[in-house]
Amino acid sequence: MDIRRFLQEKILIADGAMGTYYDSLYGKQNFLVEEANLTNPQAILDIHKKYIESGARLIRTNTFAANLKMIEQMDLLFMDPRRYQEESIKAAYQLAKRAALEMKSQETENRIEDDIFIAADIGPIPLGEEDEDIFSFYKDMVDIFIDCGAEIFVLETFPEVAIVKKIANYIKEKKGESFVIAQFALNPTGYTQMGLSVQRIMKEADSAASIDVYGFNCGVGITHLQKFLKKEKFYSEKFIAAMPNCGYPHMVRGKIIYSDSVAYYGKEMEAIINLGVNIIGGCCGTTPAYIREISKRFLGMTPRKKKIEVDERRETKKAQILPAFMEKLMAGEKVIAVELDPPFTADDRRLMEGCYQMKAKDVDIVTVADSPLARSRADSLLCSVKIMQETGMVAMPHIACRDRNRISMRSAILGGYLNEIRNILIVTGDPIDRSQRDITKKVFDFNSIQFMEYVKQMNEELFCEEPIFYGGALNQNNGKLEFIIKRMQKKMDAGASYFLTQPIYSDEDIEKMREIKRKLHTKILCGIMPLVSYRNAIFIQNEMPGIIVPDEIVQSYRPDMTREEATRMAIKISCDIVEKLYDVADGFYFMTPFHRVDIIREIIGYLRKIESEKNKKLEAERIREND
Repeated sequence: MDIRRFLQEKILIADGAMGTYYDSLYGKQNFLVEEANLTNPQAILDIHKKYIESGARLIRTNTFAANLKMIEQMDLLFMDPRRYQEESIKAAYQLAKRAALEMKSQETENRIEDDIFIAADIGPIPLGEEDEDIFSFYKDMVDIFIDCGAEIFVLETFPEVAIVKKIANYIKEKKGESFVIAQFALNPTGYTQMGLSVQRIMKEADSAASIDVYGFNCGVGITHLQKFLKKEKFYSEKFIAAMPNCGYPHMVRGKIIYSDSVAYYGKEMEAIINLGVNIIGGCCGTTPAYIREISKRFLGMTPRKKKIEVDERRETKKAQILPAFMEKLMAGEKVIAVELDPPFTADDRRLMEGCYQMKAKDVDIVTVADSPLARSRADSLLCSVKIMQETGMVAMPHIACRDRNRISMRSAILGGYLNEIRNILIVTGDPIDRSQRDITKKVFDFNSIQFMEYVKQMNEELFCEEPIFYGGALNQNNGKLEFIIKRMQKKMDAGASYFLTQPIYSDEDIEKMREIKRKLHTKILCGIMPLVSYRNAIFIQNEMPGIIVPDEIVQSYRPDMTREEATRMAIKISCDIVEKLYDVADGFYFMTPFHRVDIIREIIGYLRKIESEKNKKLEAERIREND
């Protein structure tokens, strides 16, 4: 029977967990269970049979993590990773198929008459620090499965709809009659790791033509999933799947344990069935006993009617509240941002004094770096909150992807929002020095573009009326201009409203700004970092990657210069650059060297003078035109 027809007539019971169940049987933790397709195939065959015997009629192949990226991390001295992937997937598909055939052909009084469907199982592939084409890894898996004859696909435990739609579209292009089941992982608050709510997942997946079934599996237990589904509405008669964990894991003597709640699981599943769900099964922690329990209750049952609620009201988009900094920037006025370094110690006097001085100069926003050069300083977000509360200045923390995982990043954004942070700069983060890598670990759950997309989703889900506005870093010397513009466009697509550049010193960099502005419709705050001494100029020129200081700039300084002479030179050079950039820059981003706010004050004074002269000329032209 075709799976579509089956789902119209009966509830389809799927299998339970493979990884956690295999671990419980064979005592292997931190083991890629997909390896067993080739090293212990009998075990995988037996597990499939146990699930079928327990009532499962949808069997997923043991291929959740059988992607090339995961396989390349294994120690495969005996086989090429691509060949290993192909053999593992083919073996997994044949094992699932063999289990179904053997269970249907057995001559017992409990002989299975129902159809048993085999689904090609694909899980999410982690994207690391590098910005790579992850979609090619999914295509590899799909191609192998189609060669095996797969017609049903389960894309499970995904945190967002976009990549699932892309994979589903590819499956349908390759084999139009394929059936795609998409499942998403939630946390106990009802959001995915990418910040999407249950409602948004359901709405987007329901509207995707290439997705035949959508639902939820990992991350939550059955009670939480039931609660989330009860609160939402269904948008059509599209089939729904529910395959939650049996509960939440806890650690006992170094081993991950799930609660044994078979009867409870079966009872709670009834409430989910009553909502009109079409496919039920289990994820982490579930075993054949769980599937037997729900089969005993629901095998052969006709699906309940879904409650379809059509919201005929037009969605009226409310006007977003713009922070003052963004309002001025979007109005075409030149803005001034000043970066002040957070302290290495608990002494914040210089930071706060600098803020008060910048407030006196009518600076639009103070930015606070997030442990630049991977050297630990006071937290940028907490410093920004203190600046805003004590000085009244608008502060923008830099948020680096280097140090925080997804949980911490989300918590930081929420905590900052509760404390009126509405502007952030999202950066990847300076690399950790090699000498420190044994004791200090990078995280990089996101790169800067991925985190921008995450905050964009948080804005849509949580902060739609008063969103967080964020910018990105622009390193104008990071390769060919074509590549730089392409990466900027990706950040703009991810919601970046503006860019802050690396320090600009050369005419070549100024011309790059003009070229970027010609090709991209975006706001750019040009970076100005005064060089306060000959030694400082030499250091920046030779030891700071991504910053180009021309020889003529360095030669403007002398080793024997007094502090006063070097200060005057720093101001002069910076003012010259400001004047050259004035017509191309949407604003200026001043980086304060060694807390020398006196230098920044002088340069801002010169900038105000340029502005005043420009405004006088514009006013004179306007008067002449009116005459």
